[in-house]
Amino acid sequence: MSISLSRANLPGSGAPKITYKGATFWTRADLIIPLKQALKQQVSSMYGTQTFTREGRKIEFEIPIYGFWNSLPVLFPSYLLAGIHGARIFGTTDTPMSIIARNGDGINFVNVQLVAIANLKLKANEQIFSGMAKFVGLIGNNLSPQTPNSYYTLVTGGIYTEGNFPQNNFKSLAWTGSWGARPGFTNILTEDGWDIDWGIKFMSPDDLIDGVGPVDMFYDACLPKISAIVVGPSLPQLDGAIDFQNNNAGVGADIAADSDPLILTDGTSTITLAVASMIETGIMFAPGKKRIAKTTWQGTLGFANGAPNAVASVA
Repeated sequence: MSISLSRANLPGSGAPKITYKGATFWTRADLIIPLKQALKQQVSSMYGTQTFTREGRKIEFEIPIYGFWNSLPVLFPSYLLAGIHGARIFGTTDTPMSIIARNGDGINFVNVQLVAIANLKLKANEQIFSGMAKFVGLIGNNLSPQTPNSYYTLVTGGIYTEGNFPQNNFKSLAWTGSWGARPGFTNILTEDGWDIDWGIKFMSPDDLIDGVGPVDMFYDACLPKISAIVVGPSLPQLDGAIDFQNNNAGVGADIAADSDPLILTDGTSTITLAVASMIETGIMFAPGKKRIAKTTWQGTLGFANGAPNAVASVA
């Protein structure tokens, strides 16, 4: 058998340019859009699993955002940082997203929302986005799964336009922290930067319609954690702040009773955890290593006059 190939039949390749909510985003690594069926086993008592049927579906994908600190309301939306428990997030109108490569290959989503903010690494010479921004694409308004292009449209021969690469917004500096006005915590340095996990949660199941599938999602909570090997606070100051064996250490005690805002900055930008309580620190005994191990703060929902505030903010 002789095998040959026309190079004209090779599939395209190349990095994506992403347009979403009026903003343009770039990636630091590969982007995969999985088109995956959700299947339901159909079982008979005689033959066991006999076949599968198609369930309602959604497109879940993760974007490795490049380290530009811009379009913050899109990357850190209020419906996640100041969300209402049980609220729908997709709204009554579709929110499209366009992804295109330089050769004109692309995909246009009908209805997409960000459902998990990318985790951050705040350290000199590291790109600020360490994790993946997670998005979900759902069926469009008034469309059926049996309707062509009800979730997305594949693009071939599209038009790619250079530009909108805002290098001046690139972030890769060291960040310092302050935790209220507590002695030892007003100028916190780190050994290896700050790690932020936003802890976004949604309720299960999704908002489902029989014969259509997921049409929306219900927000649950934002429970962020910020961690670092801190430099500045002394061991006694950390021991007092961890509330392991003091007046605040009662079993059943609310951790927010001993909290302050945790504010991180690189001199121009800020990230604020409005109600931050220390939940972890450690004592390291090892040669060539600092005595203090990883320290972690937990963010919780704060209230003003009985109304909830944003869990966190960025600027």
